[in-house]
Amino acid sequence: MTKTDTKELPACQPQKGARKLVMLNVMKLLERVRGGEFLEIGIGPKVRAKRIRAMRELNIHYVGLDFQVECDRRFAEIKQRGLPTEHLEFIGNECGTYLYNLIRLKRAGRKFDFIYLDGHHTLYVDMAAAFACIPLLKPGGYLAFDDMTWTLASKEESLKSSEYYSGIYDFSLYTEVEKQEPHIKVIVDEYIIPMFGLQRVEDLCLPNWCVLSSGG
Repeated sequence: MTKTDTKELPACQPQKGARKLVMLNVMKLLERVRGGEFLEIGIGPKVRAKRIRAMRELNIHYVGLDFQVECDRRFAEIKQRGLPTEHLEFIGNECGTYLYNLIRLKRAGRKFDFIYLDGHHTLYVDMAAAFACIPLLKPGGYLAFDDMTWTLASKEESLKSSEYYSGIYDFSLYTEVEKQEPHIKVIVDEYIIPMFGLQRVEDLCLPNWCVLSSGG
């Protein structure tokens, strides 16, 4: 084991109010892709009524990927709240991850103006997902990554004690140093940008949220 392997890396936390800024930037991106296709990988913990209404008004077709049980629960709650659903599509995975559904979308020739990856946050899951997003992105489209500074180390105790997440994250896959490294930042900065030539959209990037564009 080298000195680099044993070096401790600081666990970064998003600044206070960062989540509101992310939600604001999502809305800005939806404005930019009016009439387009929006793919969200990891549908989040709650219904965002304002976003759902905005997507209908902007004529945006939405596709959300997550566990099947989460997709079913989300769609039922949206209907129960009387929100519009005709522009919404949920695609769930019964087991594994959303990767195979990304592959199926590619095989079906689907293309998106805005792809938002807010999933597992780990290299073993989201590295493959990030690569699978590239052929789904339209020319000039946007690819956003959340939780750029999130680390397994910073969330290990809460994730282990969570009834839902305790069986989803396998901490035995990582060394202590690897738990402290921000995996999404590695994926974006060391692979996606240099390999595919995507550019940061500086006016929409935040310390914990990165937006890339494929250009024209």
